[in-house]
Amino acid sequence: MHNAFAHQLLKLRTEQQLSQTDIANLLFVSRQAVSKWENGDTEPNLDNLIALARILNVSLENLITGSSNPNSLLLTLSHVSKSFSKPVLKDVNLTVHSHERIALLGANGAGKTTLIQIITGLINPDKGTVKFDLDPKKSLNIMPQENVLIPDITVLEQIKLVSLINKVYNEENIQNLLAKFSLIDQSNQLIQKLSGGQKRRLSLLISSLRPAKLSILDEPTVGMDLDSIDFFWKLLNSRNESTIVVTHDFNQIDRYFSRVLLLKDGKIFRDVSTKSIHNHNQSIAQWYRINNEEG
Repeated sequence: MHNAFAHQLLKLRTEQQLSQTDIANLLFVSRQAVSKWENGDTEPNLDNLIALARILNVSLENLITGSSNPNSLLLTLSHVSKSFSKPVLKDVNLTVHSHERIALLGANGAGKTTLIQIITGLINPDKGTVKFDLDPKKSLNIMPQENVLIPDITVLEQIKLVSLINKVYNEENIQNLLAKFSLIDQSNQLIQKLSGGQKRRLSLLISSLRPAKLSILDEPTVGMDLDSIDFFWKLLNSRNESTIVVTHDFNQIDRYFSRVLLLKDGKIFRDVSTKSIHNHNQSIAQWYRINNEEG
């Protein structure tokens, strides 16, 4: 098992284009420690193993043994179509597995938000099916494009309300999250008086109240200030669930995502790994420009 871990650590680190120094800096250990792990000389402690799994975006079992979970399928879309005044989605097929970080890209009006609304059950498809291999009421977290907040209650009241609805109310956890999301000073402030960036951070906090197997975030950084955007990407990097994120923040896609979907002409026009794109010496921004001009 020791040799399996050492091999898997080297393999995953190389695939994600992370140096030993990168790993060491993220874990606050020496580069020599990472080298010893990869050589099989020593092993990281449990806390470092858990952190490594998050950084490398795999399960702990996969990191230690190299085995994958045979029951890792989380979501399946089959032949999904939707029209309003004109067709928006046409025969969309998609599968999502455990520990995937998926960037959903597409031009304005491509149907990204419609697809997210169908997945989350806000609207029904005209044709096709959406199947979860998880309990959406317990294991699906959502951050919509528009803030779903009650303007005339306080920040703390909103958080408590959602916590009680989701049966995850914990006073200590709420206080920790308020501090983590830099909203302690606004906890007793009416939501209508928050800035746009503060409202987005509150929406992000609410989407983080419970652990999940799958999180879906639609343009999460829109309206955020630079500090909040940096915080969001660090938060995403610390999570171990699968994520689908609608974003145009190309500077971050190369770093944080394992898979990229391009929605175009109502269909999944491209579905590729970031590794494949990088192997062709392209950034995600370059790949997007080329593929969004085709056809």
